[in-house]
Amino acid sequence: MKVFVRSFLVGVLLIFIINPVLYSKSAKSHPKKIAKRTNTKQTKLVKESLMKLKTYLIGYDKISVDFPFVTINSKNNCQQNLFSNSYLREKLLENILLWLGTPYRMAGSSKKGIDCSNFVARVLEETLHINFPANAQTQTHYVKAIKNFEDLTFGDLIFFSGRNRKSQRIGHVGIYLGNGIFAHSSTSKGVIITHISEGYYTERFRFGGRVSLEPYFVMQ
Repeated sequence: MKVFVRSFLVGVLLIFIINPVLYSKSAKSHPKKIAKRTNTKQTKLVKESLMKLKTYLIGYDKISVDFPFVTINSKNNCQQNLFSNSYLREKLLENILLWLGTPYRMAGSSKKGIDCSNFVARVLEETLHINFPANAQTQTHYVKAIKNFEDLTFGDLIFFSGRNRKSQRIGHVGIYLGNGIFAHSSTSKGVIITHISEGYYTERFRFGGRVSLEPYFVMQ
């Protein structure tokens, strides 16, 4: 009987070691999948991105339960964030994590390579099942404008100028996660999570945008 019990427990342990998804459907299981399919440089970038999640979004692995989500006050004249829904919050982060480590490719839209606007479009399509344009400038017309960085919340889009920091034309876009971090496809690093204080992102920030299921919004 003791031998049977010992064998049974060993078998169960092996199953959980081989297939972690069986015991965890949370966001924590996805980085393991990503790391296996990326090269050394990409794996390092993925780990750095996950460390930023851990640092700035405590409890992100329990996003559907106690993620620190804050809705925008009605005085900001913006509709409620779709991602106040716990299922959509979890699904959005899950899809973002599955793209981490993907290399950058101009006009790319697959796991072999993807640019910033296609990354945003693909994640929103996978999460909300909507058709979303794959051009950063065009994407500004499909969201409700949020002028102040402090008013951004989880799931909002975040728009930047291009390399010319003085230009008002949008040249880069990402998905805001909260506490200063956002997910995007960087030209030099691919899909990563970055803090707004890194590089010149603070100077290049232009405005944010709230995604809606309504078909079209014109920037004010």
